Amino acid sequence: MQTDDIILKPAYIFAFFKSLPFILAALVFLLLAWCLSPFFLFFSIILVGMAWYRFMYIRTSTYTISAEVIRISRGIFFKRTDQLEMFRIKGAHVAAA
Repeated sequence: MQTDDIILKPAYIFAFFKSLPFILAALVFLLLAWCLSPFFLFFSIILVGMAWYRFMYIRTSTYTISAEVIRISRGIFFKRTDQLEMFRIKGAHVAAA
């Protein structure tokens, strides 16, 4: 990495909102476990684990933009890095400030 590279990471609030459907479903199953049967508690625990995994997966993603390439690195247990050379990008427009 050089000093003129731009490194971007998703914000906490973005990762939270992307995992929010799992959290809401876990709350619904928790309510069902309280009202109907304790068996639904199992599904609630699984959904909380899925929400945590999605949150961590999004938060560990990094986007590195340099003069030659765009690098996307993501993953928790196994890192996967994809890169795209800048000469392949066509039609990009930069707005003047």
